[in-house]
Amino acid sequence: MVSKGSERGPGPGRWLTLGEAARLLGVDETTLRSWADAGKVRVFRTPGGHRRFHEADLLTLTGGPGVSSRLEDLRGRLSVHAWLASRPWYARVGPEALVHARAECARLVADLGAYLEGREDRTALLNRGRASGAALGRQVARWALTPAEATEIFLYFKQTVTNLLASPPVGAPHQVEAIRDADVFLGEVLRAMMDAYGEDRGE
Repeated sequence: MVSKGSERGPGPGRWLTLGEAARLLGVDETTLRSWADAGKVRVFRTPGGHRRFHEADLLTLTGGPGVSSRLEDLRGRLSVHAWLASRPWYARVGPEALVHARAECARLVADLGAYLEGREDRTALLNRGRASGAALGRQVARWALTPAEATEIFLYFKQTVTNLLASPPVGAPHQVEAIRDADVFLGEVLRAMMDAYGEDRGE
């Protein structure tokens, strides 16, 4: 539906530019243009001919907030989840070391969210992810974890991310792409983590 009105958009609420809306949905601008032209997404045209999209409409389409907002849930889970405390090695790790590891994981989650939404240069974000993976690898090596235990931690983290991204609504436009991109990103993180782990332990 095409509406006429002010430069920002008619009525209350937040109206987004084409680029902002595409980032929120996790799709490229060409895809969003085609959806708007086909009437799949409500669009408002400014007097200058620019498209504006209502944020509430886009959140309804995705079933909720953007990727970064959904991944915010993960940051809280990392600090309190009972799974971590149930691991046999947990008692061997001091509280200060755990604080550092959680801070690194929080940075990793923030970079993953930016990577999935295309808010920054993806190569730079991937390099930051690798750096976080290497830092985590060195940390778990100092905890004297076995390779199996180190991998178990990472796979739990990765599965938690995948579950969040795969949560309803199944089939949202960006969902499959986000899961695939997260798999690529986290695969690079794991490789860097295990490389650093091996180097720190002299393997």
